[in-house]
Amino acid sequence: MSSNTIIHISFLLFLSLPISSIAQNPNQSSKQSNPNPFSWDHFSLKGYGVVNYYAYDYDTDPTLKNKFDPERLNLYLEYKFSDKINLKTEFEFEHGGTGATMELDTQEEFGEFEQEIEKGGEVKLEQIHINFLIKPYFNIRAGRMKLHFGIAQNLDYPTRYFTTHRQEMENEILPLGWYENGLEFYGSLGSHFQYKLYIVSGLDASGFSSRGWIKEGYQGRFEMVNAESLAFAARLDYKFGSHKDTYAGASFYLNDAAANRPKDDMSQSAYVSIVEGHITVNEKQWRAQAMLLFGNLENSNIVSIENANLSNNLGVKRTPVGQQVLGISTEIGYNILPLIIPNTNQALYPFLRYDFYDTMWNTEGSVIDNPRWERSSMTGGINWFVHPQIVVKAHYSDRKLGSENYDPNTLTYTGTKQHEKTFSTGIGFVF
Repeated sequence: MSSNTIIHISFLLFLSLPISSIAQNPNQSSKQSNPNPFSWDHFSLKGYGVVNYYAYDYDTDPTLKNKFDPERLNLYLEYKFSDKINLKTEFEFEHGGTGATMELDTQEEFGEFEQEIEKGGEVKLEQIHINFLIKPYFNIRAGRMKLHFGIAQNLDYPTRYFTTHRQEMENEILPLGWYENGLEFYGSLGSHFQYKLYIVSGLDASGFSSRGWIKEGYQGRFEMVNAESLAFAARLDYKFGSHKDTYAGASFYLNDAAANRPKDDMSQSAYVSIVEGHITVNEKQWRAQAMLLFGNLENSNIVSIENANLSNNLGVKRTPVGQQVLGISTEIGYNILPLIIPNTNQALYPFLRYDFYDTMWNTEGSVIDNPRWERSSMTGGINWFVHPQIVVKAHYSDRKLGSENYDPNTLTYTGTKQHEKTFSTGIGFVF
């Protein structure tokens, strides 16, 4: 059964749901069943923002300059149609840069890629979906929504992760944030288990690379997203603590990324399969998390060959792609402020973090394993919550690569591993 057939069946099942399960109670007043669309009572607004500073000391790029980054401002505008139906939107303002889109012009440019500068300032519509609350064990989102895979997609507010930027291992391997178009089925199974099932748009293998594996295969270069091959994902979490961020679980993802390439230049399939297990704890003064990720790319050697022949105008890396990827991360922090100042609403978390990830853990065919893409990182820092909704952060990170430093004077490798050291500080807030 093809993915298109499955999505058609899923939409038919969605449309066949009993109207009474999501409709208004007919005994409700006309004011309740027909709310004024211009009433502010039905709207809600929330969001978060991050501004960071980075100071670099890289063996791989000694000329890299220090930078300020107004990383992001995310705004969530929601509208409540009824107690069981609501609309959620998310707008993201990133880096203060210039946004651009690409299109494949088959009429005037003989199948060439054309880039257009369309807006000043990078603004993205990350989410827009309708949420149907049917039963505690079965609910549906339809539209464009977040794909909850791993830890970082859940702990995405700056008050919910310690480092100034997103968690390193996930940030280097997976699209962050990861939003797709389609359907999500979710609910609670008893008081402890929560599940999510996705049938959504997939990846584009033309964006895969040595450094990021499938990360840049996230479809964002074109005005519309190819849907020749849909992705299927599942997540199950077991909640075992008093805080919402205390749970353990696993996720799985599957998609044929070859079918979503801009041109029909690859006849073989390129199935991406990723599995991860995670645990996160937020209890009393402790915060901790850990994650293990493994991924496989079918026909990675053929993807590498086809990508090397892509047009420069597409703006992709065109570097060899690993067959398998491995990632491990652990993090722990403790709020020491109650030991110094009892009965305070502020918090002070020293923390330590370790990441290991290799986007060329295994290769196939003519693809050579580049040791540069085996990376391990130790990070230590502090988070000061000057207010429960405002956090000031600082950390120092030492990333060690699998590759060695090269001495241009002797034309030999020194035997010492390359390091990329970063000091970073910033401020984040939620509202």
